[in-house]
Amino acid sequence: MKPKKSSYIQLDSAKIHFEIYGSEGETLLLLHGNGENGADCYARQLEPLSKDHTVIVMDSRGQGKSTFGIKKLTIKQIAADAFALLEALGVDKVSVIGFSDGANVAMEMLLSEKSGIIEKAVLAGGNLDPSGVKEIYQKPIELSFKLLASKARKSSAARRKLSVMALMVREPNISPDALGKISAPVLVMAGSRDMIKEAHTELIASSIPNAKLKIIPGCGHFVFSKAAGAANTAVLEFLHE
Repeated sequence: MKPKKSSYIQLDSAKIHFEIYGSEGETLLLLHGNGENGADCYARQLEPLSKDHTVIVMDSRGQGKSTFGIKKLTIKQIAADAFALLEALGVDKVSVIGFSDGANVAMEMLLSEKSGIIEKAVLAGGNLDPSGVKEIYQKPIELSFKLLASKARKSSAARRKLSVMALMVREPNISPDALGKISAPVLVMAGSRDMIKEAHTELIASSIPNAKLKIIPGCGHFVFSKAAGAANTAVLEFLHE
């Protein structure tokens, strides 16, 4: 699906890429997972969501078509970039959909002093800290991180890749108690075979006052691509409530 608009905004020395789909109804901001780009991550959501919404897809700093800039790459920085993008586009009300790292960015946005512009949020496959990831998945990530760190001393490309991978090894760092401050309605979603521990997903949902939990049977982490039908139905029903 071709975007209505594809462009960049300049933040510090970083160029943040975004695309806009549709032009009707409420505005949605879509945030992708680690090392991905927005259009590919949400390839099976763009058409159904843009039928009655204006959909903004952002490539996170240092990922997709966005560049790194001079600021350190962190979950909070990506959240700040997202708010800056919305401000640049003149958006004063938005619902946010985040997958994996994007869900963690969405949580940081919900905890920000600027969170008042967020009407609803969908958190798919998010985690509060690295311990929320099952060890069978987290251990290989940490090993790859250590191996890449040795190459990063001599390779700028390796250093850039390392900073993106660090988002999974050193972040996020969100306490369950902090989630109690969130006032917006939230849909917490995961696959029944997700790489995120089921108890951890349940902790996120139970810690947010106005949250619903949706577990998609038989699906792993990639609910938006591997279980697009069920995921799209759950998201649209939540947004239309």
